[in-house]
Amino acid sequence: MFLTSGEHRNLSDGPNAEPLRVAPWLSRRGFFRRVILAGAGLGVATEAMSSQARTKGSGSIRWTRQVRAVTRTLRIPRGRWKWIIAHHSGVAQGNAAIYGKAHRQRGMENGLAYHFLIGNGVDSDDGEIEIGTRWRKQIGGGHVRQFDMNEVAIGICLVGNFQQNSPTPRQLMAFRELVDYLRSEVVGAKIRFAVHREIDPGHTACPGRWFPTEEMHRRYGALRKG
Repeated sequence: MFLTSGEHRNLSDGPNAEPLRVAPWLSRRGFFRRVILAGAGLGVATEAMSSQARTKGSGSIRWTRQVRAVTRTLRIPRGRWKWIIAHHSGVAQGNAAIYGKAHRQRGMENGLAYHFLIGNGVDSDDGEIEIGTRWRKQIGGGHVRQFDMNEVAIGICLVGNFQQNSPTPRQLMAFRELVDYLRSEVVGAKIRFAVHREIDPGHTACPGRWFPTEEMHRRYGALRKG
């Protein structure tokens, strides 16, 4: 939560169509030609279907292109990250630059407290994933109260106040794609998932009652500490 985070064509003939009259040899040749063409067409269609299946099977890459490009340049030691923690900003406006400036003014020398920020269409595009300095440098966050947790927890913040409103559909699509990518290709599926209030109980309602916490736990695993 922004307010409380710390350094923390149809080709068929009609039914009444008059049949074509052609010489038998031409008809036969035409028959075989049609068979060949039909076979070729089937091959093209099959290849197209296979291509679509491969694309679907490999997962959508719509929101994370920049994240993937940047992350490929980073050296991330095995076991570096142990948690992914979801936040809301607590306010309806803002982007990485705005929050980063505010966090610096509060004494955070690395600026933006989160590793990733997902826009809501106000000050950045709806569903846009902004990459924070902390991810680029692979350094701890400033998004929860505990220093030790900040050192091993990836902070992902969605812009908005989800005590009052739901995240946008694009924000949630971007969030899922980002976490899916991190788990499958970067940090491993064993990384734990939590929302902010589960890490700092009694201190915050972040990421708000309208964030789909239960859905995300079904997708990424139930909360387990220790």
